[in-house]
Amino acid sequence: MEWKKRLREDGFIEVGGFRVELTLDNTFMDVGYIPRIAVYDDLTGRWHVLRNPIPRGRTLEENWDNAVALLERIAGGKEWPVLGDDEVSERLARALLGLGSSSSTSGSG
Repeated sequence: MEWKKRLREDGFIEVGGFRVELTLDNTFMDVGYIPRIAVYDDLTGRWHVLRNPIPRGRTLEENWDNAVALLERIAGGKEWPVLGDDEVSERLARALLGLGSSSSTSGSG
């Protein structure tokens, strides 16, 4: 299954020692839910939130599309993942770059 479709259907993909999940955030509670991308790093055993801005859509579906589009830009080498940890960002970028030319990922873990 193609990785973008798997991400949309399952809500996550596993690639290169990372679990990448689509999630919603309502941290500020005075705004509606906004899309987020959470990243679990198997090497460190820590969760990170991708800090790259995700354009807000008019619907939940548009929000997910925008989040997947961000990952697609990172996988294509057009954008750098911002996680607050340069070493983890670099490893994630390398892992996602592999998706740019491949459609195989694990969908369950």
